[in-house]
Amino acid sequence: MTATQASTSEFDLFGPWIDVVETPDQVPPLYRDHPLDLDASELVLKFPRNIARRDAHPDMDLYDHLVVVDAATLTMLSRRTGARSDRGYDTVRVRHDEIVAVRDAVSILDGTITVTTRSGGVVTVPYNGSSRDNVRRLVELLRTHVTTGAPTQRGAAVLRAGRATADPVAALDLGRDDQSLASHVREIRRAHPDLAPWTGHVRRDVRRRATVITAPFHAIVRAFSPATLHAAILSADDRTLEVYGRHAWVIRGRAPVMSTSRLIVPLSMLDRVEIAPDPRYRETIRAKLCMGAAHVDVLLPEGSDAHLLLERASHGA
Repeated sequence: MTATQASTSEFDLFGPWIDVVETPDQVPPLYRDHPLDLDASELVLKFPRNIARRDAHPDMDLYDHLVVVDAATLTMLSRRTGARSDRGYDTVRVRHDEIVAVRDAVSILDGTITVTTRSGGVVTVPYNGSSRDNVRRLVELLRTHVTTGAPTQRGAAVLRAGRATADPVAALDLGRDDQSLASHVREIRRAHPDLAPWTGHVRRDVRRRATVITAPFHAIVRAFSPATLHAAILSADDRTLEVYGRHAWVIRGRAPVMSTSRLIVPLSMLDRVEIAPDPRYRETIRAKLCMGAAHVDVLLPEGSDAHLLLERASHGA
């Protein structure tokens, strides 16, 4: 197949969907000089550019990312853009034993996969939420690879604290506005029956911390665009802590929120849990899950069961 034929074929098939690559001719032309071993790869996905079909043409590089997972490594090839747009691509390789967190979040059609490494590096892949099935395959495969080790001392403390107070029924009782979030957790549990919901919290309005000078301004903003700390659920099995919520912990405005997120933290990587008041919002706790030079944050209502659970774990309960 000539380069022109390959480009035309890719153009004919182009759309917002994320496709599995199984044969060499399915590799986007931009990435064909990469030494890709399809036989050794467990999953290869190509992520399209975020453009409308009518704006695409056969001479364009139509895929922003090629993501490759093999037995030991996650590899991401990313199309160069902007000032560095020399029709090349950048390559990032991350060993599975370097991954300390995986987060999948989608708000209507805007999805993002975020992989955090022990060195503090972050790999992010945006995607169209209308094509989520193959993204779930990717997340599940990464989960399998990164949750093979036994919990650290701090990870074991999280397990003890969670199991001591777990209430799987109450954890999913989030009220009418967040039934979809509870359903999201039930769907994941069908694939992972050992994942036990420990605790959850309902959404609540939160206020910005303010001084005498800034308080009037924040009061005006809150009247028109209130801030909501959205519901979340903590769940775990023997090797993994998972936190489910919306695409952001705090969201402003009154519009309905149609989003979900799933944060996966291997307990074999967890070094510390640090609890502190959130610097922006009153009556809100920021739980920092620390792994090497990296950390991921979870915002929780002060005094909630989820807050108290992680507080106990932070002290080695």
